[in-house]
Amino acid sequence: MKAGGCKESFVGWENCIQEAEENKEDIAEKCFEAMSVLQKCMEAHADYYEPILRAEKRAEEQALIELEKEKEEESLGAQEDSKDLQKKSDG
Repeated sequence: MKAGGCKESFVGWENCIQEAEENKEDIAEKCFEAMSVLQKCMEAHADYYEPILRAEKRAEEQALIELEKEKEEESLGAQEDSKDLQKKSDG
């Protein structure tokens, strides 16, 4: 990361995370801007950072798939609970 064109952005993001951890602050909230700057820089230098950007994209896609699976399972579980309650009240 430090060898590419986004060294300064990366170091800023790293420092932000370190400071947030030391102060027990929410990293995502505190370092949102630093991460945005780093992300934009990486996209501007996509030729160099392409493998990282590709891996991030895959991880994001996988997280969305997992989130959808969890929502479906929760929905199915709620439907089953509703059916069970209906059977008990009918019986």
